[in-house]
Amino acid sequence: MRCRIVMANKNLVIVESPAKAKTIEKILGKNYEVAASFGHICDLPKTKMGVDVDNDFKTSYSTIKGKGDVVKKLKMQAKNANKVYLASDPDREGEAIAWHIANALKLDKGEQNRIEFHEITDRAIREAVKNPRIIDTNKVNAQQARRVLDRLVGYEISPFLWKLISPNTSAGRVQSVALKLICDLEDKIRKFVPEKYWDVKGNFEQSWTWPLSKMDGKKVEKIKEESLVERVKLLQKQKFTVVEAKISKKSKRPPLALKTSTLQQLSSSYLGFSASRTMMLAQKLYEGININGNHKGLITYMRTDSTRISQEAKEMAKSYITETFGKEYVTDVKEKKESKQKIQDAHEAIRPTDVYVTPESLEKILEKDQWKLYKLIWERFLISELASMKYEQFEVVCEREEVQFRGSMNKILFDGYYKVFKEEEELNLEDFPKIEVGDQLELSKLEIKEDMTKPPARLTESSLVKMLETEGIGRPSTYATIIETLKKREYIVMEKRSFIPTEIGYEVKAQLEKYFSKIMNVKFTAELENELDGVELGTEDWISLLHRFYDGLKEEMEACKEAVQAETEKIILSDVLCSNGKDYMIVKTGRFGRYLASPVEGDSSKISLKNIPIPMEQLKQGKVFVKEALEESLKKKAGHKTDMKTETGVSYLLKEGRFGSYLESENFKEDGLREALPAEIRKELKAGSIEKIDGIYQIQEKIRQIKEEEEKLIREAGVCEKCGKPFKVNRGRWGKFLSCTGYPECRNIRKIEKK
Repeated sequence: MRCRIVMANKNLVIVESPAKAKTIEKILGKNYEVAASFGHICDLPKTKMGVDVDNDFKTSYSTIKGKGDVVKKLKMQAKNANKVYLASDPDREGEAIAWHIANALKLDKGEQNRIEFHEITDRAIREAVKNPRIIDTNKVNAQQARRVLDRLVGYEISPFLWKLISPNTSAGRVQSVALKLICDLEDKIRKFVPEKYWDVKGNFEQSWTWPLSKMDGKKVEKIKEESLVERVKLLQKQKFTVVEAKISKKSKRPPLALKTSTLQQLSSSYLGFSASRTMMLAQKLYEGININGNHKGLITYMRTDSTRISQEAKEMAKSYITETFGKEYVTDVKEKKESKQKIQDAHEAIRPTDVYVTPESLEKILEKDQWKLYKLIWERFLISELASMKYEQFEVVCEREEVQFRGSMNKILFDGYYKVFKEEEELNLEDFPKIEVGDQLELSKLEIKEDMTKPPARLTESSLVKMLETEGIGRPSTYATIIETLKKREYIVMEKRSFIPTEIGYEVKAQLEKYFSKIMNVKFTAELENELDGVELGTEDWISLLHRFYDGLKEEMEACKEAVQAETEKIILSDVLCSNGKDYMIVKTGRFGRYLASPVEGDSSKISLKNIPIPMEQLKQGKVFVKEALEESLKKKAGHKTDMKTETGVSYLLKEGRFGSYLESENFKEDGLREALPAEIRKELKAGSIEKIDGIYQIQEKIRQIKEEEEKLIREAGVCEKCGKPFKVNRGRWGKFLSCTGYPECRNIRKIEKK
C-alpha cells in the first residue's frame, strides 16, 4: 500500500516592503510565507483624473505600471495559501493598500485577515498574527477621500495655472496653503520697518544683573522712548528698596516622546536632515537591520500623531533607568489622558523597540545618519521616562520712583531628566543670596544696549512643520512630501536653511488666492482635515464631504474661466526684434513653457525662454525685457575658452550643465570629448577666483597639481589589503576618500588623513 504525503498549505503574509519579508518569515517559521506588495499596487490613472464627479465620485483604479508581475505572483501565492494575512503599514495609507490587495486577490472583505506590525520584533509580530481583524472601511474611505480631494484640486485647478503662468506649475490642496504661509511671512518681512529700542539691565551691588521690568506700573520689554532711558539713567548709584523676595519650589517635566512632527522638527534643528530624509532613515530603522546575524526592527512605526507609550515599554524603561541611574530617576509624571486624542492614537510614540539596544552598541553597525537619528529617538524616549527636574526659584523685585527691576535665580534640588538632557537654561547648585523685603540695594551701574527691532524669522523645515501642525494643515506623514513638492516646483528656494518664495511661487500663490480663495484659506483646509478624521472615526460620510467640497470648487472654476480667457488673449511684447528688424516678438506659453514668437505672418521664428527670469510685474504690464538675459544665456551655452587642450590641440570650452561646470571640446560634434572638473576647480569658479588672461580661463596648471596630489595619495596607499588591487581617489559628501578599484566585488574604502 502506497502512502501519499500531503504537504500542508502555508499561511501567506503580505507586507509592503521586501526588507521586512525575510525577517518576518524567519520569526513566524515554516508554516508561513511572507511576500511584499512593494507599496501600492493600484492607484488613480496618471493620464486622466479617474474620478467621475457626476456619479458620486466613483473612482477608476488601475494597476500601477510595473506592478503587473507583482499582482500576478501574489494571486498565485494566495491561491495556494491556507490563509492570507494583509500586513501593510498601520495607517490610512496601509489600510487602503490592504483593501486594494484584497480586491485584486478576491478575498472575503468580512474575513478577519488584517494585521498590523507596530514594531518589527518577535513579540509584536506573533501577537499581531494572533489578533487579526477585518479591514477598516472607515480608514479606507478616509484615504480615498483624501486621494480624491487632492486629485480634484490638482486636475481641475492646475490647467488654469498652466494658462495664466506656465505649464510647469501646479496646484495642490495642502501644498498651496503651505506656499501661502511662506509667502505671507515673506510679505511681513519685506514690509517690516525697523524701530530703535533700548534694552536696559541693572547691576546691583556689583553682584547681580536684573532686567528692567516695570515703569509707572506698566510692563517694560523694549523701551522705544529715549526720554525713559534718560529717566532710568538718573537712578544710577541710588538705593532701590526690595519689595518682593520669595523662594518657591518648582519642577520641570521631561519632554514627551517623539511623534512624527516633532521627530521631523528635531531632526531638522539638531541634525540638519530634511523631512524627507528623516522619514527615509526612520523607515529603515523601523524595518530593521542585521545585528550579529539577527534582523531586528530598531524603532516603532514612525507615522503617528500620538505621544503615548505602552505599559510594556514603560516597564522596560523603568528597569533600564533603575539599573543605570537609580530608582529615584524613574518618571514621577502621571500619564495625562488627552480628551481629543483621536486619529492614529492606536500607534505609540516613536521609540526604540528595545531600550537596552543603546546608541553606543550600534555605532559601528549603523550608517552614520541612521545612527544619529536612532540616537535622537532613543535619547528622547529615555528622557521622557525620567523623573521631573526639581528646583527652587528665588525671585527679587526692587523699586525706586516707580521703576522696577526684577530678577530670578534657580537652584537645582534634584536633576531628574537633566542628568541626560540639559536644556538651554543653566541652573546652579549654590545657595541663594541673603536678600529680604525692605533691604536697600544700590544700582551700581546700568547696562544699556541700543538696537533695532528685527523682522520675523523666515521659516525653516523645522518651523514650517511646526506651523503646519499648529494650524492643522495636512498630517505629519504628508509634510515631507509637501516640502519636497514646493522645492521641486521651484516655488521656494533654500537660503541659510530658510525658505524664500521665488517669483513663480509668489505668482502661483497670488493667482490661486485671486480665483480659488477657499483652497487657500488656512481655516478651511484645517477644517477639511478634521472632516477627514471624522470619516475615519465613522462620524462623517466621505461622499457627502466630497460633494460639499466640489460644489464650492465648481463655483470658483466658473468665475476663473472668463478671467483666464481674457488673460490668454492679452498680447505681451518683448524687447527682442523679429527678423524683419521692425516688429517685436511676443510672449507665448506652450507645452514646454514660455517662448518668444514672431507676430509677422510667414515668420515661424521661436526662441525658448526656459531658465530666463521674467518679473511678474512686467508680464502684467504687457512688456518684458529679456534681450540681455537671452544674449547672456547664448554666451553660456557657447561656453568660455580655457587653456586646456585635447591631444589633437583643440581647446576645451568651459560649459555649465545640470550638475555644474564641465569641459567640452570645441570639436565635440567630431571628437565627442568631455571632461569632468574636480570639485576644487568648480568651487573656485563659483567663487570667481579662477584667473582669466585675454578672456581665457587658466585652469591647466591647477588641474595638473590636483592630479599629481592624487597620484601621490594612490602611491602611498599601496594596494587593497582585502583583494590586492590598487586604490583610486573618489569624492563623496564629506570630501575625498580612497576606494578599491575592485568595486563592486570589493567595497573597501579608506579615509584620507589630513596632514
